[in-house]
Amino acid sequence: MATPIKFYFDFVSAYSYVAMNNIEALAKRWGREVEWHCVSLPAVLDHHKVISPRAQPAKFAHNVKDFPRLCEMNDLPVASPFPPAVPPYGATLHRLVFWRLNRKTPELAKAFARAVSHRYFGTGQEVRTASQLAAACKARGVPLTLKEIKAAENDKAAQKALDAAFKRAIKDGMFGAPFMVLDGETFWGADRLDHLEYRLKNAVKVPRGFEPFSFTSPFTTLNGPLFVKCGKTKAVFGFRVAAHQLNPRNVVHGGWMTSFVDVAMAQSALYELGVVALTPTIHLDADFLAPIHPGQWVECDVRLVKTTRTMNFVEAISYADGEPVLRSSAVYRKPREMKKRVGTNLSPTD
Repeated sequence: MATPIKFYFDFVSAYSYVAMNNIEALAKRWGREVEWHCVSLPAVLDHHKVISPRAQPAKFAHNVKDFPRLCEMNDLPVASPFPPAVPPYGATLHRLVFWRLNRKTPELAKAFARAVSHRYFGTGQEVRTASQLAAACKARGVPLTLKEIKAAENDKAAQKALDAAFKRAIKDGMFGAPFMVLDGETFWGADRLDHLEYRLKNAVKVPRGFEPFSFTSPFTTLNGPLFVKCGKTKAVFGFRVAAHQLNPRNVVHGGWMTSFVDVAMAQSALYELGVVALTPTIHLDADFLAPIHPGQWVECDVRLVKTTRTMNFVEAISYADGEPVLRSSAVYRKPREMKKRVGTNLSPTD
């Protein structure tokens, strides 16, 4: 099983607010879990002998404009004006509540963190007292009472968990928030979530012999990645099902599946002919035999039925974990310009 993403955050970190509202969906797209670790950002900065951005006039002036823009880009509400009049200091209780909840109900701890951050960074309302934390939870539908929040004040286990999180954070190299760790590689800042996803995308587990298929379009790059295994005369295409390829029924979207077999059939036919090119699709039929579920490995086995001076006629069966799921056929027009394939390379630059 793939290791979870470590997500370090703090309630005084504006950019943690953006990250905590995006990281779960991002991880789900690539079949990963997320471990949330609340730490004291001031303690982390003090460890590295670094002053807060609020104490750096030029940096803070930039953040005042940058943060609302980032919230807008991520469709998140933001306090106006920003920053709120009361600084986000004194978050000790917040952290203890998080770790107290995380001990038994991690999902509730995450919901609490999002609710409290929404109240401060999203609406500009103060969240310093237990009553204010309870109000933040009530506003966001988080089932947490004032009594449960106050119980965290003297929770020694929660304090121990908070101290342990700080030690883990320092060991992992944390110097600011939010801070993520994926398979030993670190990412800092909400604006590095795209870097995190880039790594997740390239860490997809594939069967032996398959390599990333780079000769692709912006559409297939966005909805992929695709992989290919090249033999002497045959190329087999495949992909690992991820969340961004699913329809509302939680199975692979038909539009993506037909796009996949279109690429696989067109390129496999040319590969068998020993050439590399882009070939227009004239006609494509697809018969869906069974649903394809998240996490399955899908392969397309292609057969070049007939080739003429101007056309390629192709058939294929696609399999999900070895079971047939799609039968397809297509007609492709041969392009006027085709380059001879060199070895097993599919790149048109040979």
